[in-house]
Amino acid sequence: MQAYQSPPCPYCGATWNQPGAQACANCRNPLPPPQPSYAPPGYPQGQQPGPPPQGYGAPNYPPQNYPQQPEYPGAPPAYPGQPGPGYPTYVPPGYQQQPGAYGPDPGYGAYPQGAPPAAAQGTTLRLFGQTFTLPLALPALPALPPALLQFPQGIVRRAAAVAVALIVVLVLFIGVIPAIASSQISAASQSLTTATSHQGKIDAVFTQALTLRASPSDPNAAKVQFDKLAKSLNDGLGLVQSDESALTSVDQRLTVLQWVAPSKSAGITAARHRLTGAIAGLKQADQALTAAVNEVKVIQPYNDALIDYGKIGAALAKHDLVGAGAPYPDAQQKIELAISYSHAAGLPPQIAKQVSSFGDVLLNTESLIQAIQSKDTAGIKKSTDAMNAALKAMSTPEETVPADYETKTFAPMQKAYDAAMKAIKSGS
Repeated sequence: MQAYQSPPCPYCGATWNQPGAQACANCRNPLPPPQPSYAPPGYPQGQQPGPPPQGYGAPNYPPQNYPQQPEYPGAPPAYPGQPGPGYPTYVPPGYQQQPGAYGPDPGYGAYPQGAPPAAAQGTTLRLFGQTFTLPLALPALPALPPALLQFPQGIVRRAAAVAVALIVVLVLFIGVIPAIASSQISAASQSLTTATSHQGKIDAVFTQALTLRASPSDPNAAKVQFDKLAKSLNDGLGLVQSDESALTSVDQRLTVLQWVAPSKSAGITAARHRLTGAIAGLKQADQALTAAVNEVKVIQPYNDALIDYGKIGAALAKHDLVGAGAPYPDAQQKIELAISYSHAAGLPPQIAKQVSSFGDVLLNTESLIQAIQSKDTAGIKKSTDAMNAALKAMSTPEETVPADYETKTFAPMQKAYDAAMKAIKSGS
């Protein structure tokens, strides 16, 4: 029996296509429609037991004038990008997508090419205000193995993400966090060195604070001195607070790292010990200079009010009542400002009491001027008695700050500060 062969494919020449196939089994291009053939009545249609007959009749019988099937004209001209007839292409087994006359056969899905590679993840981290590079790249989520495809995709992806997160945490604890700890230990040493470099300036400010009330008796000369002193004390206090803030900040970071970087525990403990001592000394300097700054804030408007009071007294001595009353509004404003500062931190209670009494002196002096203008004898006596009582109260111990107050209060704080700086320099 002769094996069946189909008409050759006009594109690749394959002759093993099944009867009635619409596309070539080899190249998947559409095949021409089957050519109709004539069969005698009763003969099953579609069967081709052998080569197609050339006509109806017995062997050697003259051919009849039945209409014959026209010959197939051949493959149509090849479209751009499509192999033409006579140039069959080799196709690997199992490949299911070939270029056809109008593109890929819609009956076949795309050949699986695998997931596109994931974009490389960054390896740079920023912690505690510094940037660090990981010693290895963070892995991308791998393609799922076939065995896991039976599980829900969301669960599998979450499990993969957890695995990657664990790797990242491992990298942080082994490579990154110890590097951060070493960097912060170095930062602590640098901050301590910077703090000790400021000791000379701060000690000079302490000297000014210990003698801040040793001012000229003339209020105008004292005003110039206190203006300079105020700037110097504020600059010194700002320097102390800057060092204190820097050391406190690095100590807080080391406190956190001490729990997560056990390999650096000894270095962190030693650095924090030095930081703790330095911060304690700086706090003493901060307290002393803050009190000195607050004291000068009271003295400056108080001294301005004294200047105005001197003008009032000079005008009264000349019986110039108009001239005596003119400075009062400014003097009253200055003494109210001094009273508002007199309860600040670090100030002795005598200051607030004395400033308040001087406010009474100014108020009763103004009443005396008005009584004199109205020729009110009783009012003159009352205002004079009240003014003298306030002046007397200002000289009592309850309203007088001891001359050695600053020395007794600020000197021990300076010693604590100097001891802390000495300990830093010695490395203890």
